[in-house]
Amino acid sequence: MNERILVALDGSQAADTALAKAVAIAQDRGVGIDLLHVIDTRQYHIGFNQTVGVDGTVLYNAEQSAEAELRDIAKPLLAQGIDVAIHLRFGSPRSVIARDAPRDYKTALIILGRSSKKLVSRMFIGSVASFVVENAPCDVLIVANPAAE
Repeated sequence: MNERILVALDGSQAADTALAKAVAIAQDRGVGIDLLHVIDTRQYHIGFNQTVGVDGTVLYNAEQSAEAELRDIAKPLLAQGIDVAIHLRFGSPRSVIARDAPRDYKTALIILGRSSKKLVSRMFIGSVASFVVENAPCDVLIVANPAAE
């Protein structure tokens, strides 16, 4: 069996809670974990086909920082004998997490932390978790964030 768990990480406490749940499941079932961070390229757009004057340095620094953080997160998991792979993608987090990553990494389960975004924010931005639940080709587990309660 070559099942893998995909955990989307964004640096939030909710993502940390999702990772802890993924580690427990991976250890119990002997499956691998794919750690994913998506750099949201939509933040560099200001309107119809207009982009902010962002030079390559900004994106390069974001990429390098995210990659280093993913390696730091993976290191203790690898030391525990967990099969961990890190992935850094660019694009819309909703689409990458729900569609692209599961297809590319043969994901059997996606684990996400539940954010504490306010209703108004969700109405305008949309919930990544809701989109993933509706569009993912595999099971999705939304983990409650006890700190947000």
